[in-house]
Amino acid sequence: MLTPQQAKRLAAELFDDADQPAGADSNPPLPQQIGSYRIRRIIAVGGMGTVYEAEQTHPHRTVALKVMKREYGLRGRRALRRFEYESEILANLHHPGIAQIYEAGTHDDGTTSGGGGVPYFVMEYIPDARPITEYADEHKLSIRQRLELFTEVCDAVHHGHQKGIIHRDLTPGNILVGADDDDTCKAATSGRGENPLPLRGEGRVRGAVKIIDFGIARATDSDIAITTMHTDVRELIGTLQYMSPEQCAGDSRDLDIRSDVYSLGVVLYELLCGQLPYDLSHTPIPQATRVIQEIDPPRPSTISKRLKGNLEAIVLKALEKDRAKRFQSTADLVRNIRNHLAGKPLDIRPPSRFALAIHWLAHHPIITTSAACLTIAALSAASIWISVWWVGLRPYDIELTPDGREARLVSIAGATLHKWTTEAKRGIRFAELVDRPPELGGGKLALIGFNQQRDNSFPGSLCAFDLSQNLDEPMWRKRVHDAELLPELLEHGNEGDQFGVNWAFVANIFQDRPGAEIVVVFYHSPFSPRVLRIYDLEGELLYQVWHDGTVTPGSWLREEGLMILAGDNKEATWPERGVDDVQGYPTVVFALRPRVGHIIRSWMPTSPPFDESSTVVWYKCLLPPNQARLFEGPFIEPPFEIDNDQRGVRLSIRLSSDREASVISWLIDSTGSLVTDSASPGDMYRLNDAAPDPGIFYLGDLPPIVSTPD
Repeated sequence: MLTPQQAKRLAAELFDDADQPAGADSNPPLPQQIGSYRIRRIIAVGGMGTVYEAEQTHPHRTVALKVMKREYGLRGRRALRRFEYESEILANLHHPGIAQIYEAGTHDDGTTSGGGGVPYFVMEYIPDARPITEYADEHKLSIRQRLELFTEVCDAVHHGHQKGIIHRDLTPGNILVGADDDDTCKAATSGRGENPLPLRGEGRVRGAVKIIDFGIARATDSDIAITTMHTDVRELIGTLQYMSPEQCAGDSRDLDIRSDVYSLGVVLYELLCGQLPYDLSHTPIPQATRVIQEIDPPRPSTISKRLKGNLEAIVLKALEKDRAKRFQSTADLVRNIRNHLAGKPLDIRPPSRFALAIHWLAHHPIITTSAACLTIAALSAASIWISVWWVGLRPYDIELTPDGREARLVSIAGATLHKWTTEAKRGIRFAELVDRPPELGGGKLALIGFNQQRDNSFPGSLCAFDLSQNLDEPMWRKRVHDAELLPELLEHGNEGDQFGVNWAFVANIFQDRPGAEIVVVFYHSPFSPRVLRIYDLEGELLYQVWHDGTVTPGSWLREEGLMILAGDNKEATWPERGVDDVQGYPTVVFALRPRVGHIIRSWMPTSPPFDESSTVVWYKCLLPPNQARLFEGPFIEPPFEIDNDQRGVRLSIRLSSDREASVISWLIDSTGSLVTDSASPGDMYRLNDAAPDPGIFYLGDLPPIVSTPD
């Protein structure tokens, strides 16, 4: 897996006495046999274990055999069961950019009782490979070539994520570039993801990327053990430097694919800047983890001016401390890198008109040069004033504080230009800055959604503030009025001012209308009614449906014209639907096809057949009831491509009685069906003996109501 040159380099990083040869006392003794493999030599010794070159007889081949350190040994049947489960998954992971794991088992190293317990992994041997950073430096790759090579890494990691596997130990030492022959290069190119870009006149990157140790940290929790079992960072600098803030917290239950996104961000920082974001070489582990969790790294542009702009934005987005602000997947990260390489705008945030204009000018050099000659005098006179305004006074974004008490309008330099505040915690549920198209007057709008608390400035309202006018008075304000309530709600004494903004998002729902639309859900406190509305940027109500039950934030599938949402249905309990031995309400997932002018004062239909006039495409519940009742808090994650013909969403849900947050998710296609074999249980779900088998769940029609409450 690693060459002797790599072993020497890794040893120099990991140990104070790294200059000693492989046979010195600092290295573990060389066993003759591990399992059915004959050991030839030590390749490398690291913080998590020892890698040997070994010989397999049947089939005859050279392999790399990694034996974990004895402190990562498996203790108890539960740990062994999880190791066997994870190892089986890893062995089925096949991708040209991922080193194959052939086998996994446990080894009695003489220090464990009970017949063994130290895990080992048998992996593909990769001769003449070098870490990606070392390879890039040796071949003096340009920035563009480094980015091209990095996109191959992202494609391989994304493949693992699609299989439900998190690497959890992405470092240059685990991202190797192999031999420089044409065949290897051709194989690596064929394994790339979407539309790999050719290098424009800079020569070809010839090495093939291979990621090693994929999922091994997850199978043994060895990365988490780093922060809980060690105190000296010098033993572990090669791993700790690349760990995400949530990994440094030492809780494997709180990890997802965004932890790998952070680690890839560190590797990308090192590839482009020639140094790591932090120097932790002489820092104790408790202080080192605090640095990773709390201290911002130097901006790449302070190291090289060539990284200013798009590349800096991409790197810093990947290194966000708050994973909710990071790229939400490796696919998002690599898509923005490819957009940069192709000269396209990034989709980190919708491009402003100014950014689009700059992009157009860059692709029309003759017109640009002529215009520059005519306007250079005026631009020179105004440049200082424009620079001050752009950095210090131009509205750039809206930041919502974690407690939801304040929304801040900030400039690109981080200066606060205006505040909207509330007294109540989570008093502000939504805040976003949007561009208004020229057809609607241009400029920017600040959209703020308030809950129904009386001490809010605009209780229960969705407000739009024109940034060119008074920011204390909304351009328009929308809320639920008494006259808009359903008749049965009025009969029971409900009032419009009991409703407030629950959540909202902005999307281009109606393609034939200018600008985006605002999808907002108003909720009743403390009861179950919800009303989903769609407004345009001028505050005109375009669409409305009522739902009796919670509705969590959903996803918009633009190509299919579907909005997919989840929640629960509180029209009737399970016993009232004929399921006597199950308490609570059904968990539901449903799809809407919004239509302009559909503003109905009646409950959304929840049972088929659905006619086109209802705008409900399908309405399903999670079954069987006796198992679905164990779950709560469903939510829909952003859309993704299932195959070349359709897209879908991911439904995630957690056990309601589980304090350890056992989470499981499924892929749902646009027809409302769970994708076969798509269940992805989290680490704690697999370890929970009381958790139901993921394979028993399915989405079906909501059972009819057979009785009413007394």
